[in-house]
Amino acid sequence: MTILGGTNCGCYPDADCSVPVFSCRECGDSDYGDNEIARLHKSLCPYREECETKAFDYASLPPLYLTKREFNALPEYSATHPTGERPGVRWRRHDGAFDRKCEKPVWIIGEYAPLFGRDDCLVIKWHIPVLKIDAPLDGGAT
Repeated sequence: MTILGGTNCGCYPDADCSVPVFSCRECGDSDYGDNEIARLHKSLCPYREECETKAFDYASLPPLYLTKREFNALPEYSATHPTGERPGVRWRRHDGAFDRKCEKPVWIIGEYAPLFGRDDCLVIKWHIPVLKIDAPLDGGAT
């Protein structure tokens, strides 16, 4: 196994800890950060208790209405954040990385937004995607 890089620790969406990701030299498969070093890192984390009890309330997220094409065109960052930090940048995240038992993974959309009206100070706003259906109301073909 060789180190492939790192991934978000997966405690909750805004966690900024990182754990290593390893890849097999022969087959190229990855462990996605599920390894002994990552488990040790998480067990020694000073915020471990808070992370284990902190649940993310998806129902509290505002909806973002977009078509399926718009949704699919968003870049996917499921366990990290995009590096192009500027206002208006959006991405999609399959949030199973933060569901410890991966029972109910959901799609969420992140967006860099200015904080205090300043473009040099950003915050991430999270949304639940709501897909719009572009179809005629009369059921006819377009």
